[in-house]
Formats: sequence, structure tokens, C-alpha cells
Amino acid sequence: MDTWKQMMDWKRMAEEYFGDQFFTPNQNQRSTNNQNNESPLCNIYDTPQEICCVLALPGLNRTEDVEVMVDPFKLTVQGKLSLTLDSYHLNSEEFQLGAFNREIHLPEKVLQEPVQAFYRKGLLFIRLLKDTRPGANQRKVNLNWVQE
Repeated sequence: MDTWKQMMDWKRMAEEYFGDQFFTPNQNQRSTNNQNNESPLCNIYDTPQEICCVLALPGLNRTEDVEVMVDPFKLTVQGKLSLTLDSYHLNSEEFQLGAFNREIHLPEKVLQEPVQAFYRKGLLFIRLLKDTRPGANQRKVNLNWVQE
């Protein structure tokens, strides 16, 4: 059997099973519910004391258009981005506009307060303090005695 034909048959079967975006997951990917979309893009930086998440949010018009929520190991950012050019129509879209909801799993446990967030030059900066208290990542488990 022809090797090229075998490879193309395998590709077809994989796409039938995994979906059309199996081999090119980032090309023309736009999800209306954003469940599989990793937008907005995020960089995570850290020091021994804090974590700084930087999200690309072009088109943010007001602070009310974005909401930031912090859990000890997760950051959630949701909101709406918009950009209108009155006399132009959209020809190609590479950065997402509209509603978004992004969950970012943090590399270490953080304190939920204080948190600093500011927006500058299309980027949202969120500074979180690491929870460095002794035993902060430990939880005592209650042991139940079971009689036989």
C-alpha cells in the first residue's frame, strides 16, 4: 500500500474522531462560547514574593468592561472587547473581540488580598502576592476510626 495514502487515511480518521482542527488547532479558531479558546493571551511572571499576570486586551474601553476574580490557585478574567471603525468592514480577524472568559491556573498559591490590577497600552497587569505562610499549602485531614 502507498505510504502517502496510508498517512492521508490516518489523517482523515483522526479528523473524524478529534474534529477538523486536530492538525491546525490555532488556525481560524474562533469559539462563540470561548470554552476552547485561549483568549485573551496571558504571560505569567514571578518573583519569590509575587506573581504578575499580563493579559493582552486590545480594545478595552472602560474598566467596567472587565472583571477580575482571584482564587488561591486560579485567576479568572472576563469582559468584553470592542473596536469599531465606522467606514470599514472586518476583512480578517486575528485577535478576538467581543465577550471573553479566561481562567488562568496559577503556578503557586496566592493571597486573595491585596491584589493590584491596572491597564496600560492594551495590556492588563494583575499583581498577586504569593501565599508563603508556613503550611499554607497544607491542609489537615481528619481521620475517621472505623470499627470492623
